[in-house]
Amino acid sequence: MIGRRQGSPDSSGMDLVKLMKKNKIFFLLMCFCLLALFEAHQSAFAAFEDIALGARSEGLANSVTAIEGLDSIAINPAAFGGVRKFMSGTHFLSSYRTGQGDADFRSYAISALVPKTFHSRNGTMGFLARYRLNPGFTQEKTIQFGYSTWQLLRTEKGVLDFGANFKILGFTAIQSGDSASSFALDIGSILRFSDGKTVGLSFLNINNPAFDLAPIKDKAPFITRMGYCEDREDYLLSIDFVKRSGSSGSDSTYSLNSGYEYLWRTYKNGIFTTRAGLSLGDNSSSLNMGMSYKLAAAEIFYSFALPLTRTINVGHALSLVIRFGARDIESEYERLIKQEIKYRKDLMEALDESAKREMILKNELNALKEETDDLKKQLDREIKKTNKTSESKKKLENIINRQKKAAMELERLEKERRQNKLNQLNFQFSYDWQSYLKLKMGGAPKDVLKGVLGRIISQYQDAGIDISQATLELQKVIE
Repeated sequence: MIGRRQGSPDSSGMDLVKLMKKNKIFFLLMCFCLLALFEAHQSAFAAFEDIALGARSEGLANSVTAIEGLDSIAINPAAFGGVRKFMSGTHFLSSYRTGQGDADFRSYAISALVPKTFHSRNGTMGFLARYRLNPGFTQEKTIQFGYSTWQLLRTEKGVLDFGANFKILGFTAIQSGDSASSFALDIGSILRFSDGKTVGLSFLNINNPAFDLAPIKDKAPFITRMGYCEDREDYLLSIDFVKRSGSSGSDSTYSLNSGYEYLWRTYKNGIFTTRAGLSLGDNSSSLNMGMSYKLAAAEIFYSFALPLTRTINVGHALSLVIRFGARDIESEYERLIKQEIKYRKDLMEALDESAKREMILKNELNALKEETDDLKKQLDREIKKTNKTSESKKKLENIINRQKKAAMELERLEKERRQNKLNQLNFQFSYDWQSYLKLKMGGAPKDVLKGVLGRIISQYQDAGIDISQATLELQKVIE
């Protein structure tokens, strides 16, 4: 997703070196697993197994159990709850190898994610329609409806969410023309930690539906997937362990999938992403690579899979994903600036009006003071005149009351003016803060972000407004 990783293209080489140093265990594990490749043996494909949805998941060797987004819709029904805007995609996959073993198939799919709120609970609905052709053998059709929660349970470890998929399956034997239909159920969960790490667990085809067609007898394997993902500003690491039950007359199979993704940002020409994956299994192993290009709300993906055992037939995948409702950053920034200008203009007018009223009250207080002094002098002269003493005292009391009211009104206006000034500072801080966020989303380096945060904090530190979010952000950037 766009908002999750930010950086600059100039520092990408150094970042990659640091990344490899920090993740030595991950890369050593991948190299160690290569030793098991020569022991692989051939196995037939199974119906409705856990193949990649499209090009991104294929490029990551289908290690998407703990990766949030559209690619996990068929792998972990709990991993797409974080999508808060409607998005859809079309996917094509041509491959000669699956986790079960050798296979020659073509897969066509369309998918969509729709955020929904039920009983004050946020979540996301997922829809998938897939057609898979195994030339000369079978045709598979899948209609899937799913739902994933969002921020359901907050624990000390992180946020826990759950999801489920209901699938309508159609299976056809091409040679005999026989067909059958059934249903399947997937369930999953995902634990999101605060530092960008996630752990996912899913169970696919838990009812293990079977299909008895002449001359093919097959069933959808029961699949258990456990995954881990580390999502940073510019890169993503993932690893999955998969266990599939026996099907098509074969024993259960295992595989270890891992993937790596890196973002290459440009100034105005969108975002390029490269990815690589490695799938190691007792029946099938492959090396996967891919890339994508994102501009505004659309992103196009391509990847290929190179089998590492037996016959080398390269598989290809292509996907197009559109995120509806995603706004253009420049137009949104322009709208915010116009809104900020309007707020500032209103505040200036309120301050001018308050200053005018304050000046009028000050003049009135001066006039009342002069009048009070004259009345006191007059009262002194009229003390001897008893018939006028009471009237002068009442008049003096009225003037003193007016003076007190005027003083109270002046005090109120001064407080209002101070509050207006604080509001103006708050709006100025909000404007500077929004500008910082845009810089951050635009991929500004950390040094620039530190400088901007330092200027904001020094400017508003003693202004009497709340700048805690800038202080916390500076601590995060420094760390």
